[in-house]
Amino acid sequence: MSMHRIFWLSISGKRMHLLKLAGAFFVLFSVLMVANAAYNVFVTVDKINTATLNPKMSEQLFGWALSAGRSEFSSEDALGILLAPIAWFMFWLGIAVVSLIIYQSGKVIVPIEEYEQTLTDRHRQAFHSMVKRAKR
Repeated sequence: MSMHRIFWLSISGKRMHLLKLAGAFFVLFSVLMVANAAYNVFVTVDKINTATLNPKMSEQLFGWALSAGRSEFSSEDALGILLAPIAWFMFWLGIAVVSLIIYQSGKVIVPIEEYEQTLTDRHRQAFHSMVKRAKR
C-alpha cells in the first residue's frame, strides 16, 4: 500500500497546493528564460549578418578578429558562434517542459509502505530492551 501526500501552504487563510505553486513559479521563470535565449539567438544571427557584410567588425562584435590571410567571415565561424545561444535555448526549453510537468503533476507520491507484523515474545522483549537502552 502506498501513501499519497499533498503538501499545502496556507497564505492569508487560503490553502494553496505547495507543489503547484512552486511549479507555477518555475514555469514563469523558465518561459522568461526561453524568451531571453530566443532573443540572444536573433541578436547573434544579426551580428553574424553584419560580420558577413563587413568582416572587419568581427572583433568589435564577437571579441576576436579574423586570422591573418582571411578576408571573409566563413560559415564555420557562423556555426561556431550560433552553437552556444541555440544550446541555451534548448536547455531552457527543456527546463520549461520539466517545470510544466511538475505544475501539472498535482500530487507528490511518497513511496511509503506500511504493514503489520506479529512479533514473538522473544522479539518483543529484544525490541523493548533496545528502546530502553536508546532512552538512556
